[in-house]
Amino acid sequence: MFPVLFTLGRLHVYSYGFMVALTLLCGLLWVGSKAPKRGIATFEQITDLAFYVIIGGIIFAKLVNVLYELPSYLHDPLAIFSGFTGSFFGAVIGGVLLGVWYTKKAQLATWRLADLIALYIPLGHSLGRIGCLLSGCCYGVASNLPWALPCAAGDPTLRHPTQLYEILANVLIFAVLAVLDRRVQRGRSRFFDGFIFGLYVVLYCLARTVVEAFRDSQILAFGWLRTTQVFSLAIGLVVLVYLCRRLKKQAGDERRGPSPLHN
Repeated sequence: MFPVLFTLGRLHVYSYGFMVALTLLCGLLWVGSKAPKRGIATFEQITDLAFYVIIGGIIFAKLVNVLYELPSYLHDPLAIFSGFTGSFFGAVIGGVLLGVWYTKKAQLATWRLADLIALYIPLGHSLGRIGCLLSGCCYGVASNLPWALPCAAGDPTLRHPTQLYEILANVLIFAVLAVLDRRVQRGRSRFFDGFIFGLYVVLYCLARTVVEAFRDSQILAFGWLRTTQVFSLAIGLVVLVYLCRRLKKQAGDERRGPSPLHN
């Protein structure tokens, strides 16, 4: 494990923090370069959006993390301010809430922009999980499988490398979304605005539910289901039902064709 990536004098640059910062920078450059070309927003507007998304993500990531581990924080409330640990789902919820607020305020095409951002999220998440692997957090349960690794900080026990599992899942999700986006841009497929973002949510929730089965240090919620799995399944199911209903409505509208004009 390499929790400290490198040192500059007295300054220690930590792996996880570095990868998160790299993720945010790459996301800003990626979306900031694509949005103007698609007529969605200017680079300056994307910069402003990034500010609100980051603030919302940080606040809600910490908030959800506190709710997950409430007993330990009640025992030591000051631990809330010691370093940064947070929930990815919390970060997404907070980022989406403040991001939607900003796009409405700036009069941007909210869901067209969300579809574009959804293409980058899996790649950005993969970079973040590289930081987890280097730091030795978010590790799996002990295993004797051929690909098991000593992936927990300060522990030589061979474990499921759940960080790598999630990286692979996110790369596959990106591939699916990229193919759909390319078809949409070339006019070969038509989806309502927000479909690609919604599909990302469904696919990630499914992947996270599977990966969590191999994660260590997770709280059981119902029987063998863990808290994050219940949360993932609930969100994924709600979004999937919404997408199916919207697609069905879209197909019906296309079959009926444009409404006739009346004098």
